[in-house]
Amino acid sequence: MIEGNGGRTCSDLTHSLLDDEKAFLSPAKLILPNDVLGHIDERSITHGLYGWWFDGNLPFVPRDGCISHKGKHLLYVGIAPPKDGPARSRSSTPIKSRLWRNHVNGTVRSSTLRLSLAALLQHDLNLAFWRDTGSRVRMDREHEAKLTVWIGKHAALSMMQQDNPWSLEEKLIKRGPPLPLNLSMSGHPFKTTLSDLRRALGRN
Repeated sequence: MIEGNGGRTCSDLTHSLLDDEKAFLSPAKLILPNDVLGHIDERSITHGLYGWWFDGNLPFVPRDGCISHKGKHLLYVGIAPPKDGPARSRSSTPIKSRLWRNHVNGTVRSSTLRLSLAALLQHDLNLAFWRDTGSRVRMDREHEAKLTVWIGKHAALSMMQQDNPWSLEEKLIKRGPPLPLNLSMSGHPFKTTLSDLRRALGRN
């Protein structure tokens, strides 16, 4: 049984979830970022929910109550496709595109998770930011590459197939274990701090 800080267990926090949903929060094995495509193909995952787990090298983030597994904490959940996006059951595009192209190998413009990580790691990785004509945060390719390498070393994932994952995402963010890196729908006290860090990027 995986425990969160303070002795709370996964089942205590998510007693209303179905068995496969609990398995998502209590994975037998976490997936390394570079193994994402192989795992998706092996399990035939096309649409669903994914969780990002991080080790202690991610600074500032409070982890009280967060679910932990082998030295990593679940800090963020996301879905593919988004609620207003297409849910074509025969397409492998949504979850592959979101995870591999946006989160693992994307940019801070294409991934809100990468933007949050960049804001938290800006000093540790010596990252530099600028804003485009639409005031969107950007990093040069070399800095995106440094963030990608960091993600590969210090993060892992869990995921599950679900054709309509948005209801479960909302349930977890609003009533599940603490997820301090989620901003949308979140009432976590770290939300204000993280939002302020992101908002300050590229303005100096």
